[in-house]
Amino acid sequence: MRSLTVRLVILAAAVALVLSPLAPSAAQQPRRGGALRIAHIGEPPTLDLHGTTAAITSHITYHIFEGLFALTSKYEPRPMLVDRWTTSADRRVYTFTLRRGVRFHHGREMNSEDVKLSLERWGRMATRGRTLFANVESVTTPDPLTVVMRLKDPYGLLTLDLGLSGNGAVIYPKEVIEEAGTGPIRRFIGTGPYRFVEHLPDRHIRLDRFDGYASRTEEPDGATGRKHAYFDSIYIVPVPDAAVRIAGVQRGEFHFAETVPPDEYDRLRADRNLVPYITDTPLWLTAVFNNRSPLMSNKKIRQAFQVAVDYEAVMRAAYGHQRFWRIDPGLMPKEHYMWTDAGKEFVNQKNPARARQLLQEAGYRGQPLRWVTTMEYVAYGTAAQVAKPMLEQAGFTVDLQVVDWATLVQRRARPELWDVFSTAFSFVPDPIFMLVLQPSWPGWFDNRDMNAMMALLRRHADVKVRKDLWARMQRLWYEEAGSIKFGDYFLLHLHRAELKGYVNNPTHVWWNAWLER
Repeated sequence: MRSLTVRLVILAAAVALVLSPLAPSAAQQPRRGGALRIAHIGEPPTLDLHGTTAAITSHITYHIFEGLFALTSKYEPRPMLVDRWTTSADRRVYTFTLRRGVRFHHGREMNSEDVKLSLERWGRMATRGRTLFANVESVTTPDPLTVVMRLKDPYGLLTLDLGLSGNGAVIYPKEVIEEAGTGPIRRFIGTGPYRFVEHLPDRHIRLDRFDGYASRTEEPDGATGRKHAYFDSIYIVPVPDAAVRIAGVQRGEFHFAETVPPDEYDRLRADRNLVPYITDTPLWLTAVFNNRSPLMSNKKIRQAFQVAVDYEAVMRAAYGHQRFWRIDPGLMPKEHYMWTDAGKEFVNQKNPARARQLLQEAGYRGQPLRWVTTMEYVAYGTAAQVAKPMLEQAGFTVDLQVVDWATLVQRRARPELWDVFSTAFSFVPDPIFMLVLQPSWPGWFDNRDMNAMMALLRRHADVKVRKDLWARMQRLWYEEAGSIKFGDYFLLHLHRAELKGYVNNPTHVWWNAWLER
């Protein structure tokens, strides 16, 4: 397991996300003060990170909440709320010693009971948490600064699992968890460098500097190490229209715009007051199938969808110039050591005649295919609009439902309401963390052979064995048409030149950033 972890760290370096061109240098002097204003794509569905995989939630709450571990720019787990830890020889018992003097935003010092209840709640609510806790025998607290996690089977990637940001295993105060019961948390109290102040729907979410923050002392790297809260406040403003986000940054109303259209890149980079940049690590655009719906539980109907669509046409319409996208069969990016092209023959078949034949074999009678999408992420809605006539040419009846992102995230949790929804998947450092392969994640791809191979993938340390397993898993995913991968794409963001020290690695990081004036 140690050799696997080392291999993951070394090879993940090749796919680390790009740092902003304005990352801090020795010559730059951080400036304390001011308010950072961010134009985001819309409202988050919730601020309870345990309860959603929505990226917009982690973008915001990563500054409020922290976990036991965080990831470096090379996706290596490093301690955050943990001071030190030990692992038993059989990799089944992890003992975590917590840092002293870490305080929550309401003033109380964090202890092992907070950690125990938070991890157990994450294990009940989060997609990755449920998967992990199926292998957890117990979580105990021998003293106020010690947490012991006992596993049923060896697992060498536990600290990596606990350090991932999306839907992360963040720590809440015990009293916040207890008052929430089985519902979402109602008070957003964490240990991070910024504290939650207010949420005014459709206006802003406001975070203020937490003056009692207990920073680590190591050099900053990705989401790890020392954190300085230079801004007095951060305002996250919902701005669903990309053109309005861009105009707001141009006017100086906002300092940062989340996700702008790629076709604006050449125009924006000509303005010396603006910094557009393209991330190096791709995400992949998907249409997720509801394997619990009467329609999409039929394998031949899923395959008909897979066969009917021209992926290149979808990606070109969604992302424009090919510098921003590519067609590739790998669910892991090409740059990663686990990449494989297994199942490539199922990619971009664009064969409506074959799709019609599959629909006939499936006994399809024109039932509406309910595809839920959004224009808050413009590419998602564009892709659905381009694919719709292709599916209709093959014989589908498509009911395209365009909603805001928060509504889409809420709706996808109810299998009776949809058949397909639009989203994207960001890089994960190992296939075991892929949401689309988790039977408990919306889409509910629950395949016996896939689940068995996933269990083996978690247990094995030998790289060759893991690569062979993963190739078989990826091929099975394509054969079953678990969902659609249209292609890889590279995000374009925009910020003003006076925003310094911004790092987009491994997620949006606003600590250690400042305004030059």
